[in-house]
Amino acid sequence: MPHVLISGGSRGIGKAAVLLFADKGWSVTCLYNSTVPDLGDDICKIRCDVSDAESTAAAVKEAEQRFGPVDCLISNAGISVKGLAQDFGASDYRQVMDTNFGGLFNLANAVIPGMVSRKRGVITAVSSMWGQTGASCEALYSASKGAVDAYVKSLAKELGPSGIRVNAVSPGVIETDMLKDYSPDDLAELREETPLGRLGSPEDVAKALFFLSSAEASFITGQIIGVNGGFLI
Repeated sequence: MPHVLISGGSRGIGKAAVLLFADKGWSVTCLYNSTVPDLGDDICKIRCDVSDAESTAAAVKEAEQRFGPVDCLISNAGISVKGLAQDFGASDYRQVMDTNFGGLFNLANAVIPGMVSRKRGVITAVSSMWGQTGASCEALYSASKGAVDAYVKSLAKELGPSGIRVNAVSPGVIETDMLKDYSPDDLAELREETPLGRLGSPEDVAKALFFLSSAEASFITGQIIGVNGGFLI
């Protein structure tokens, strides 16, 4: 069975993806950092700080020792900070960029050599619509996701000849922990701004991730797929 490695798999979009891939019969490795995942024994759970290259390489090696080569990488781990751009410091910059973009960079570096040697593989990043259009009071987060989008497109061009597909999903307003500081009125306004009239669920994004990882998407690469209910068109 194919082996998928999912970072940030203990909650939200990552957990929904872990459960969906497992339900579809895949071997699943879940990387987590601070939140211990509540998942079944059949899922390989590895603590990993994806912002650290050595930790990431060690986690990928451990995952491959259990389930074999990584066929599909889903880089999902991410953090957000909110506030005025001028109030962010160098430590904020490093934390956000090293996790959101650096995590993808480190994970990709760990799996690409094996994928190239086998002439197959799929890499999918979880980005954000704010990486495409920018968000007030989330400048660092938006910049980090913009970097993810550019890297995905570059990797797709570079790795395509080796049979490796690289894409990203770009979620809109999804009901995860990132919305915990929003008031009911804020959430109602976001629903009104979404043409489909509702907020997205982690499962909505997980289904897109599964599709991009499957043979059904064999001719799709270098794309940033919006899962946003029409919020960004």
